[in-house]
Amino acid sequence: MIEIQIAGAGAGKTYGLAKTLIDHTKACTSHKKTFALTYTNTATAKIEQEIIKQHGFIPSNLYIQTVHSFLLNEIIYPFSSFTLGDVYNDTSIMSLPPPKYKNSLFARLRKMNVIHADNVYNIAKQIVDETISKHSNKAKKAKVRRLLAILKSCFDKIFIDEVQDLDKDALRFFEVLGSNDIDMYMIGDPKQAIKFPQDLDTFVKTVAPKEYATILPINNQTRRVPTEILAVSNSFCYEEQQQESLSEVIGELMFIESTDERYDKVLEGYIATKQLVCIEKKNGRYTTSSKHKQSFPRDIEEMIRESNHKKDKMLFVKAAFIDFMSNVTEVGARVAISRLRSRHSLTFDKSHLAQLYELCDKLKNDDVQYTVQSIESIKGLEAETCLLILSPNTLKYLTKEKLSQASHFNKEWKKIYVALTRAKKRLVLALDHELLAGYDMDAVRDSLGALGFVNHD
Repeated sequence: MIEIQIAGAGAGKTYGLAKTLIDHTKACTSHKKTFALTYTNTATAKIEQEIIKQHGFIPSNLYIQTVHSFLLNEIIYPFSSFTLGDVYNDTSIMSLPPPKYKNSLFARLRKMNVIHADNVYNIAKQIVDETISKHSNKAKKAKVRRLLAILKSCFDKIFIDEVQDLDKDALRFFEVLGSNDIDMYMIGDPKQAIKFPQDLDTFVKTVAPKEYATILPINNQTRRVPTEILAVSNSFCYEEQQQESLSEVIGELMFIESTDERYDKVLEGYIATKQLVCIEKKNGRYTTSSKHKQSFPRDIEEMIRESNHKKDKMLFVKAAFIDFMSNVTEVGARVAISRLRSRHSLTFDKSHLAQLYELCDKLKNDDVQYTVQSIESIKGLEAETCLLILSPNTLKYLTKEKLSQASHFNKEWKKIYVALTRAKKRLVLALDHELLAGYDMDAVRDSLGALGFVNHD
C-alpha cells in the first residue's frame, strides 16, 4: 500500500513525520525494519533531531538514511547480481561526460564493479521491476518476484520525506515495492520539485487510480510563511494548493537597490547573521560556492581510486579533491598539480594536464565579492529573513511579464516558489543594477510595487 501526502512549504512536514515515525515504531512488534528516507544528509539529520526532541532517542528498529544510501546498501549491493547479473561494490561521484557518452561511462564503471551515483535510481528500478526488457523470460521474472518476497519479509514500512526530489526511476522503484505489499508513506511538495519538475505530478496521476495507492488530503496550511508573503507565493501554487498561514507574524516585503549606499552593508549583515541570502545561480560578483561541486576529471579520479591505499575509495577521492582545492587557492595551479601527482604517485599525459589546468580555472573566484546560496540549496531551510538577488530570469518569473503559459510550473517557476517561502518575517529582493543592465528600473520598481514590495527601511 502506498500513501501519498502533499504538503506545502512550512506545513510542519518534518515535525509531523517524526511524530508518525515514533507512533509507528512503538506499535511495531515484528522483527522487520522501518526506514525513514530523504534526499540529503542534512535532511536526515533534521529528522533525527526532531525524533530525539520528541522521543528522547532513535528507536532501534528505525533506520534513517538518504534514499541513495538505502538503495545502495539494501538493494543494489546485495541484490544486483541476483536479478541483473551485475556486481556492484563501490560508488563513483566523478563528473559526468556529455549525455551521449554517459552510458559508455556507466558501462566502463560496471566492469570495475562500480556504480555511478547518477545511475543509482535507474539500476535500483531495474533490479525490482519485472516489466523491463532485461527480465524477458519466466526465469528472470521469477527471480524478481523472489526478491520482492525477500524484501517484504525484511521491510515493515518505508517513509519517504521530500519525495518531490526523486526522479521517475526512483518513484517507479518505490511504486513496485508498494504494489507488492511493502507499506509506503510518501510526503512532499510538487511545488518545490526543482530538479525533476514534472515527475511527482506524473507519478501521482499514474498511481491515483490504482487500488494499492491512497492520495491523502492536501495539507495547505503553513506555520512559517506570514499572510503578507503568501499573497505573492500563492500565485506560484497549483490552484488547489494555495496556502493559508497559521503564523501570527506580520510579514514584510522589501527591495533594495545596489545604488543605495546601504546595499553592501545590508547584504553583509544578513550573511553575517546567518539569514538566507540566495541567487538563482552564480552571476557577476555573486558565487554559490559551486567550486565545491566540481570534481576531478573521470580519468584522474580513477587513477586516484586505484592508487596504493587501503581506504574507502570514494572518501579517499573526496579527501584528495579537498586537498587539491586548498592547494590551488594557496599555491596556484602548477604547484597544486605537482603535489597531486607526487602524493598519489600518478602519471599524467598532456590531456590530463590540460584537464587539470581547466579545473583550476573553474576553482578561481577572483572577481567574487559575495558567497551566497543557490535557490536550490535553501530548499528545506528557513530564517527570519530571506534575501533573493534578482537576475533577469528570476525577475521575469517573479513579475510574470512576457511569460508564456508553457513556462508555468517548470523548473524556474518552482525555484521562485521556494525562494518566496523561506522567510518567517521579511522577504527582501536585491536589485543589482549590473545584473539588471538594460532594464528600465522605474518599470521594475513599479512591477515590484504592484506585488507589495516597498523600499528597504
